Amino acid sequence: MIGSLKTPIIAFSTSSSVWEQIAVAKRRFIETGIVPEPVPHLPEEVIEMWRLSRSHGIPWDHEFLLPRMPQDEFSLLLDKKQYLIDLFFDYVKTYSQILSSTKFDMNLCDENGVMLTLPMHFNKLKGWKYLISASGDIWDEKNVGCTAHTLALKYNRPVHIAGPVNYLKVLEENVTSAAPVTNEYGEIIGCIILSQEKANISNMLEHTLGWTIATAQALSSQVKLLRRSKRLKLMDSTLKATFDYAKDGFISIDEDCHIININNEAKRLLRADETKIRTKLSSLLEDSSYIFQSLKTGRSVKKQEIGIVNNQSVRVEFDISPFFNRNMRYSKGAIIKMVRKNDIFGLNKHGGSGNIAFENIISRSMVMEKLKNKAKTVAAKPVNILLLGESGTGKELFARAIHNFYNPKSPFVAINCASIPRTLIESELFGYEKGSFTGAERNGKKGKIEYADGGTLFLDEIGDMPLELQAVLLRVLEEREVVRVGGHKPVPVNFRVVAATNRPLAEDILNNRFRQDLYFRLSVVNLEIPSLRQRTDDILLLADHFIRTTCEHFCLPPYSLCPDTEEILREYCWPGNVRQLENAMIYAVTVAEKNIIKPSDLPDDIFEIQSRRRCSDLDDIRAAENEIILNTVKKTGNVQNAARYLGVSASTVYRKLKQINGGKILR
Repeated sequence: MIGSLKTPIIAFSTSSSVWEQIAVAKRRFIETGIVPEPVPHLPEEVIEMWRLSRSHGIPWDHEFLLPRMPQDEFSLLLDKKQYLIDLFFDYVKTYSQILSSTKFDMNLCDENGVMLTLPMHFNKLKGWKYLISASGDIWDEKNVGCTAHTLALKYNRPVHIAGPVNYLKVLEENVTSAAPVTNEYGEIIGCIILSQEKANISNMLEHTLGWTIATAQALSSQVKLLRRSKRLKLMDSTLKATFDYAKDGFISIDEDCHIININNEAKRLLRADETKIRTKLSSLLEDSSYIFQSLKTGRSVKKQEIGIVNNQSVRVEFDISPFFNRNMRYSKGAIIKMVRKNDIFGLNKHGGSGNIAFENIISRSMVMEKLKNKAKTVAAKPVNILLLGESGTGKELFARAIHNFYNPKSPFVAINCASIPRTLIESELFGYEKGSFTGAERNGKKGKIEYADGGTLFLDEIGDMPLELQAVLLRVLEEREVVRVGGHKPVPVNFRVVAATNRPLAEDILNNRFRQDLYFRLSVVNLEIPSLRQRTDDILLLADHFIRTTCEHFCLPPYSLCPDTEEILREYCWPGNVRQLENAMIYAVTVAEKNIIKPSDLPDDIFEIQSRRRCSDLDDIRAAENEIILNTVKKTGNVQNAARYLGVSASTVYRKLKQINGGKILR
């Protein structure tokens, strides 16, 4: 235990001649400011403290009165240090018999040398009466100079010194050990002082330094445990408060899916009373396979819709984030976020994502206004729509607006084809009968296509759907019926498909990664969502919107952009599009010290030259692609010939020509 501390400062000897040499050296130093050489048992730290004592003008050989902390300040200090004082007395009780039968006493001061306790056996230390008349006296280096505890506080090391090492003459017959008490950060919060008045050199107790160190370390350990316990309680209270005030449902589970913490919103969604929340979460859900797979693999699951056994009227979108043991070898549990998706059953009429309309899509750029007008026109007719565009441009926003424009009371079912594990995607889309496979729900389960009956099926990231399932989906779209996994009876379904992708499907078709017949089924109408760099007029409009909503969410006063920040936002190419802009504004509001957002408040990636270069390169590639298409049409004479020459569909060439020529097709 002693070895874990820093090397002690020791200026001590049982030889009376050594004591006398140190006393003579100190007096000569006080008179001349020079320490004679050599002086045995006199570390450099002691000499340095003597110099400080002399520079403070301390009257080393006169009687004096120590300054005392004002009573109101001392009361506050005692309140702050009460836990340490209580721990100190608990330990000192162990030594009470030894202390009462010797001229030793143990005391405690704070990190500034303020005495927090009187000597335990004050009545026997008559020589100290005029020095320590009450706790609250300030025994710092400016008032008492070199002592064991001022050395310990200055150097954060245990100290053991003989009488004349003390700067004050009145302490020259005392032997003192001191050791700092530290918190979990290694910061000094107090000091243990073990003193023997008028020490008899021929009959001194041994191991006083070890005694002092052991007490200080014991106190330090207890302080750390106490503070850790308080911190854990505070964290638990904070977590519960955060959980309870969150608008979404949050649950933490262990590795066996038992519920550890659950907030009020999650209880409401699960319709779970105190009895039910003391069980496994899996017993409250229609399908727990995603949770167990996430716990087993350690992979997160995002935006996965799962039904609730006790609340069939809603579906809930789950984010599952596993956490690990210290060695990252296996999952110890998971944090689960639950977002209510009432629009699946057309029940969410007020607010939420189910209320999204074209008017809610923020824009003022001409390209976006034209797109919204076209989307409204096609949304009024029950045709399949393919949304094209880079990640983060708002394809799902348009999908929901299209759905709500056509038939807002019908179900809207969203599927992210990229996030569903390949082993589960078929049962997720088409459902399954009971007993179809190990882990299947007892009564089977509807697929998401069945849930979309009468409404809209949104297939996000359709380009990432496995090729073998594309054929099954195509058959469902053609025959308007679905057969569950493990079943034989077709179930009739009728729904509109809105699909979305950021992949070049025409290229995937050429490379046999996407079925051409499925592409034609999905793309009755194509709508291409422009990137943010193609709608620069909307950047500041969107930024202001995200800043305002973030401030409202954090209950902050309104924030605004300074002109330099606005210029940076306009010039940046936004490879992550609207989603990146939103995250950047949330970050800026979070870190900004005042309510004016400066360039220094923006994320670092906005300033990376590489990001700008990537955007520039991307624009160069698009420009080259456009030039190739134009030249090919001119050389071959018409769109059909150009499409055959380029190895793409004629619809792709038409779409590209309309983009290049502002909606006009060259003939």
